[in-house]
Amino acid sequence: MDTSRTVLLAKHVMQKAVFVLRHDRQVLDAVDDLIQRGISGAPVLEDGRLAGVFSERDALRAISCAHYEQEPPGTVAVHMRRDFATVGPDTDIFEVAEVFRSQPIRRVPVVDADRRLLGIILRGDVLKGLRQAFHSREKTNYEKLQEHMSLRHSS
Repeated sequence: MDTSRTVLLAKHVMQKAVFVLRHDRQVLDAVDDLIQRGISGAPVLEDGRLAGVFSERDALRAISCAHYEQEPPGTVAVHMRRDFATVGPDTDIFEVAEVFRSQPIRRVPVVDADRRLLGIILRGDVLKGLRQAFHSREKTNYEKLQEHMSLRHSS
């Protein structure tokens, strides 16, 4: 096992200040919230625990169906996704990256064992963390050789 690698965990790259929606929020009000904040989705809390995720995609579906049916779209709880990825605070950043690689999502909630929301990780957060980890790693022998050869030829 390579112990020289910097261990970067979800808790190191997550955003702790998270805008959340309540499950009983009206869809149209939730859409206004997303638009005003310039975000594409938010975690949904019910009784202090993560119950779902409501995104622009869910809102599009809710409003277009409501328009067709000529009825109000209802609450976030009716349209939020309940089946979604989460990670724990001690999840390795490479595992978090795999979640993003395997699913068409933009954010992953970070939760504790009781599904209390601790933070959120955006794809860009993982990318920044991976870039940092890459630059802080020990250079390979090949990279050291290239550096040595370029120094010799520049002298």
